[in-house]
Amino acid sequence: MTALFAMVAADHHAILDLFDEASRHTNLALSWQNSHCLVGSYCSRGSARDQSLSQFSLPNGNVIASVTAPLSNSELSSQFDKQPAGISNVITGPHTVFTWHNTHKKLYASRDALNQHVLYYGNVDGVTVISSEASFIAKLMPKRPTLNTTALACWLAGQPNPGLCLYNEIHTLPLGQSIEVSPAGKVHLHIFWDIDPHNKLILGSDSEYREAFLALLRGCVSSHIHPSDSLVVSQMSGGMDSTSITALVNELLKSPRACRALSHLYSHSASCDESANIKAMYAKLNLVDPIQVTVDAGAHRDFLSLYPTDFDSPGTVLSPRYHQECDLIRAAGGHRLLTGNGGDEMCWGHASAYTERLWAGEFGVIAEVLKACKQTGMARWPVARSLFVKPLIPQWLLNTAYKLKGYSPSNIPPWLTPQAAKAATDASQIANPFNQRKQPVNYARYHAMKTTSTYNSVRSYQKVGWQYGINVAHPFFDARMAEFSFAVPGKQLIRGPYPKWLLRNAMQHHLPESVCWNVKKVTFDNHFGQLVKDNAEPLRELLNDTRLAELGLVNNAVLLKAFDAALSGNGVSMHVDLLYAILTQRWIQQHH
Repeated sequence: MTALFAMVAADHHAILDLFDEASRHTNLALSWQNSHCLVGSYCSRGSARDQSLSQFSLPNGNVIASVTAPLSNSELSSQFDKQPAGISNVITGPHTVFTWHNTHKKLYASRDALNQHVLYYGNVDGVTVISSEASFIAKLMPKRPTLNTTALACWLAGQPNPGLCLYNEIHTLPLGQSIEVSPAGKVHLHIFWDIDPHNKLILGSDSEYREAFLALLRGCVSSHIHPSDSLVVSQMSGGMDSTSITALVNELLKSPRACRALSHLYSHSASCDESANIKAMYAKLNLVDPIQVTVDAGAHRDFLSLYPTDFDSPGTVLSPRYHQECDLIRAAGGHRLLTGNGGDEMCWGHASAYTERLWAGEFGVIAEVLKACKQTGMARWPVARSLFVKPLIPQWLLNTAYKLKGYSPSNIPPWLTPQAAKAATDASQIANPFNQRKQPVNYARYHAMKTTSTYNSVRSYQKVGWQYGINVAHPFFDARMAEFSFAVPGKQLIRGPYPKWLLRNAMQHHLPESVCWNVKKVTFDNHFGQLVKDNAEPLRELLNDTRLAELGLVNNAVLLKAFDAALSGNGVSMHVDLLYAILTQRWIQQHH
């Protein structure tokens, strides 16, 4: 990916002055300009790369895009004439696009609907600046931007909102929206994509769903591979998502083009070890020369050096391990890394699908769930109560029962101050086209799609990859995949003991059976928990920092008490909320 920026103003001299200022901070390449607008690209290290930059001159304007898939001049021209704010609708795969319309005298900017790329915008001395990074804009401001305490509260609560920038003077372009900017500084946002709750896909059989899904996934993977790529590296653990992407990349690249797998090994964390599945994949796909990185060795046990945060976000970590991987990819001759990120959000489904099936009169689902509990080792009554009893109880009655027990259900960790807890709770209310009581599956899945923490991993690899000329992409995070997964019946996504049932059904002839029908999901809680315990003293000192407390966001005593309780626990796993609090404190110390 190429990082893009644009500057829009009525005063051309103000634009040029700001461009000169930006040139003092990073290497810029000017792509296009007129009297009211300037568009360019940059990178974090070395000369600006235009590897994936495409430019089109249309009769009434210009289009500049950082993309992977080839663009259609006729489709761009047609969409430009019809509605330039929706130009992303005719671009597949991850992208950032800037469009200048001569008649409207406005700039339109957008990126792929599912957040693989990101755009920020702000006003600097009368010039509207749009950029792939908040830090690019912040460096141009006469004063350091102030902290957005609501966004920080969300991070401290373990519920970061990707739609909120951490700086008050800089804004994040929301998912599925484009921005329209006039030289006078007027900014207007347009929704160009969203999930249509009325869109349903009803096919005749499981095999029809399987074939339709497999064709779609294959197309999404293909859209994330550039025609000039002779080598594509695919990040491959032993789970369904990354193995599926790797299998399809390997299938799509015919000799002399090749796929190489990049796998993480865990030498000190037995519960995280997926080496048996990884070896089975090597054999099944005949993968040669895999790239292997041991991630829990001595060189990677210092938490603070392992997780340096980026200026834009506490969750964007510029880990030396990512640098190591990018070095290995570049040494292998690769310029593209694909991952399985987004597989959970697009394919996992939701347990409420069993509830909805019962509501629809499918009484056999009760026996199916009880059998699945036995297969997965889960207790039957708590699961049955959660799926089939609790949803039938009116919310007011549940609230009354909670009150009688003196119990107040909350997802907010206790170390937030009351004002921070309220801010985080209010910010978590995402506009949702689905009814929470009547459509619990898609209501929960839609909220997860808008707020998932997986975007942190997406952004982290992307930021490091930039520095090595490596484009990092995530085929599951594709609007076509999202539309399909929300349109099919919930039973296709989760069934019996199998979340991701449709993905498993589609990939059963492409993956080893031990991988495809494995009901055990490997989590890395123990790995992170042990890492925190190994770094207890420096992390305790980190959590003692009072800057967030001075902002009225956190009670340090309660936070430290929770940290000490986690350290003294019998297990080694660490609650994710605590990890978010650690990263937020780390970010404050690094950048503020």
